[in-house]
Amino acid sequence: MTAYWPVPVLIAGSIAWCTFAAESASDSASSDAVPAAAIVAGPVDFDGDNPHERDEFFTTSEQCAVCHTPAPGATAMTGIGGEDISPYGLWQGTMMANSFRDPYFRAQIRKESAASGEAVQELCLRCHTPMEHHDARRTGKKRPRLADVEDSIFADDSVSCTICHMIDKRGLGDPSTWSGQPNFVKRRIINGPFENPATAPMQNLVNYTPVHGEHISSSALCATCHTLHTEHQGTVFPEQTPYLEWRNSVFSDEDGKTEASRSCQECHMADLGEARIARNPAGFDFNIPVRKGYRSHAIVGGNAFMLDMIGENAEELAAIAEPEIFSQMAAAARKQLAERTARLTISEIVREDGVAKFSIDVENLTGHKFPTGYPSRRAWLHVQLLSGRRLLFESGAVDEDTGRILEVADALRIPHVQTVKRPEDVVVYEMIAADPEGEPTTYLTKMVERKKDNRLLPRGWNAAGPHVKDTRPKGIGEDPDFAGGGDKVHFELPLPERVRGRLRVIARMYYQPVPPTWADALRDLDAEECQRFVRLYDEMDKTPDNVAFAVRVEAR
Repeated sequence: MTAYWPVPVLIAGSIAWCTFAAESASDSASSDAVPAAAIVAGPVDFDGDNPHERDEFFTTSEQCAVCHTPAPGATAMTGIGGEDISPYGLWQGTMMANSFRDPYFRAQIRKESAASGEAVQELCLRCHTPMEHHDARRTGKKRPRLADVEDSIFADDSVSCTICHMIDKRGLGDPSTWSGQPNFVKRRIINGPFENPATAPMQNLVNYTPVHGEHISSSALCATCHTLHTEHQGTVFPEQTPYLEWRNSVFSDEDGKTEASRSCQECHMADLGEARIARNPAGFDFNIPVRKGYRSHAIVGGNAFMLDMIGENAEELAAIAEPEIFSQMAAAARKQLAERTARLTISEIVREDGVAKFSIDVENLTGHKFPTGYPSRRAWLHVQLLSGRRLLFESGAVDEDTGRILEVADALRIPHVQTVKRPEDVVVYEMIAADPEGEPTTYLTKMVERKKDNRLLPRGWNAAGPHVKDTRPKGIGEDPDFAGGGDKVHFELPLPERVRGRLRVIARMYYQPVPPTWADALRDLDAEECQRFVRLYDEMDKTPDNVAFAVRVEAR
């Protein structure tokens, strides 16, 4: 027996009554879902004659949350411990959901605007407030700048549901869609990873039609924002290239799946197993299939520092998610950094003519460079040589109050190190860009050359592979040990006299998404967003994140 429930739903600012069919207990016990073709006609054209037509092409995440959040009377999107594993519940604490309110982004865009003019805002907002930008692009209007979107709920919703799920497959993987320029479907269609979706609920509620779109699971979809080229004085600069790095690695699946291949989604969106992916707005389950391979929308990266900052200042930054959600996301980021990012292996320790010699293999476990993405990010080795409790040597130690690496005179001029002999020889993996005068810069709009780029290459990177011009290492000299998959660093450390105990090497890799030098570049700027970020930054715990750890004791 079927009962019909009229449910009040907020749509485009108005209350609409939508009717949903609910099976009785005997009906819902059946495992057979109602076929999609039996409950709906074809896609709804945005320009068509439809009683539910809206003015907006995109919509905010709150509309999606009506069905894509858990409810006490439903099992959908609830983990085995009762936790919320819904798309909306997990997404709201991510950097994707907070890309527009991200205080570092807001400070940096003001800094760039002051240096190069406000036109740069049109480029940045493509990916940080994409609904506003792409709606203007779609309708032929002027591309928005910050002043145009400050009070926009669509801007605040950042990288929202309909942005990713309405990207069309046309052009994906082609440079024409990079730098925040994807094509979008022309109809009100929502692409999803599962076949034969039930379409009536979404059509009735928000006037979208869900369809199966395999490209929603492709790395090329992520590439539309995570491949960014800028231009200064006619010089094109590869500012962010995770997708290009991935393409030239064993992780790429674009020529077919292999045992080693992994897409962006397979690494950054955990497989949560089986789940119903929606529930009825009245609070009970739809009679829809339980889907296998349901992926988490806690899109886990490595920027735990910024997640902490937003969570600790959620009220000031008008964040939607509760502070504890940001804490959970930051914990997930740190777990990924510590367990699935890099591996250190210390060789045998040998004494030779009063010198302790050993090497450290640094293996990159990710499918792109590490670090990757935004140019500020850096990782480095902290290495200690001890005899008993006596510290004989240390390189890469950090001042935890300031986040500054000790023994480094100029953080923008740290050379690539092949052999460590002194405390000043700090092994830092990073990209340092130069301006037209050849000086290192933190201004994105002035970057014209990668002066140093010794970020760890992904496994399988090949000098004969694709996108080498934009991804090859720079400033490493003739280091034969720096190759696809990692690096080998040699240590030759003079020993003091009368060291009789066994030697012990402790090695750590640390990671920092916003080094102090990049924050310092904002300190003298008058813009409110710059001063706010500096204040929040100074209040933060600046202990770097742990990425890898290894210990080796001298054999006797």
